[in-house]
Formats: sequence, structure tokens, C-alpha cells
Amino acid sequence: MSPLSIDHHGWLLRSQVLLASRPRWPRGPVTRRAETIDGTMDTAVLRLQQLLADAPAGRFDTLTLHLGAPWVRYSVLPWQDNLKREADWQGYARVLMASQFNVATDSWRIAIEDGRYGAPRLAAALDQGLFQTLVELARTRKCKLHAVAPLLTDVTNRYHGELKAREFALIVAEAEHVSCLFRKQRHWRGVVTLPAPAAGLNGASLTALVRDAAMLASDFVPRELYLASAQQPAEYDNDGFELDWLGGLHPLLDATREWARPEVAA
Repeated sequence: MSPLSIDHHGWLLRSQVLLASRPRWPRGPVTRRAETIDGTMDTAVLRLQQLLADAPAGRFDTLTLHLGAPWVRYSVLPWQDNLKREADWQGYARVLMASQFNVATDSWRIAIEDGRYGAPRLAAALDQGLFQTLVELARTRKCKLHAVAPLLTDVTNRYHGELKAREFALIVAEAEHVSCLFRKQRHWRGVVTLPAPAAGLNGASLTALVRDAAMLASDFVPRELYLASAQQPAEYDNDGFELDWLGGLHPLLDATREWARPEVAA
């Protein structure tokens, strides 16, 4: 019996597009496929389109997209008492991020988290053209688009209940980028995305990365580190830091499973 409804989850990363498809009703196994890309927007969208075309399809499918670096950029917005409306915060975020990244932000779509009064707010931005293309792709494939989710905020929300330290760095490790989000006294203090260490995240490279990230984005070096990564790191022993591995970036991103890659025609 063919499934009536399939949940598709796609990930756009620096050099990979991944798609995991799981029948919701009736329940069935997960189908995983991957494509390599050259880091350009056009190629990323084309490969995602091809993966969706080859994926199993039902009548009432959904699509959730998770965007990593470099498709999303992040910033912590210091609190401003004079900003009363969401439009004011949007304008403030554009000015701040234009200065931070030294690029024009007119074409960016910016999402700003809801936060407590007086607290800094985390902002995530992606290209508006990319967002509209993804919306149109979902419509063409007759999928209900549940979300286009920045990977860092997606992971932050997923593990919110486990981030219990008073001050910490949340480290979200992709294959080629690592994002570090710093928190102290219940406030976000800074965020930065850096290239992943060539040798992987071992004890020495993780320590160096956190110190570099803190120097660039934070006003303190935390003792507590929370790590979300595809694989659990080797035993970490450092007198300056305590590492807590949260788990993977998403339940469907199982590093122990092989991701099928379409064969290239001769």
C-alpha cells in the first residue's frame, strides 16, 4: 500500500544537499539520499529539486528545510529601548548585520527571535531570493512547506531544555562550518560561524576553536561547552572546559546510516 503522506526533511549545507523522507501514514522506513554541490545557490536548489523528484511521494506530503552555513548568517542584537515595533527591529538588524558582514542586506530575509524585555535577541538572515525559490519548489512538488529553519536556531530550540548552565557556548558542528553561540546571565552575548577544523573536532582543535570564537564574538570564555554534532567526539579532557555532547543535529541525520548517492550516467 502506497503511503498517503510523507514527511521530507532537507538540509542545505556548504557542499552537500541531503534529503530524508519518512512515510507518516502508514508509518514506514526512512529513505536517505545525498548530492554534492559546488557551493552556489543555483546548484543547491537544482540538486534539492532532483532529490525531491526521486523521493517517494504521497498525496499529502510535507517539506521542512534546514539551512546551514553559508546560506544563513547570524547576529546577536543588543537590546534597544527605543525600538517598539518589529519593523524597527528589522531595520536595526539590517544596519547591524551590514556592518558586521560588510555587505548590503537589502535582499536578506531576517528572522528575529522573540525574547524577554531588555534581553539581546538572536537574528538569522538568508537571501530573500533563495527563500522564495524554496517556497516555489515546495509548491511545484505539491508539498506543504512546514518551515525554512536556520540550523543553529533549529538546534537551539531542539535542545533548549538541556542548556542548563548559567554561562556556556553552544557549538553546532556541520561538516565544513562550526557555529558558536555564547550565553551568559540568561542573555545571548555573541555568535560566530567559523570554518571547521581540517582535522575534525578533537580535544585540541575544539579548545582552539572555542577560544578563537570567544575572541571574535563574545566578552567571555565559557567553561561549559554544549556540542551538537553528527558523531560523538572522542573522550574530551581539558582542565579549562567541560564538554557535554547533546547529540546529532536532527534525529533523521543519523551518521551511522549510509546516504545513497545517485549514480552519474556515463
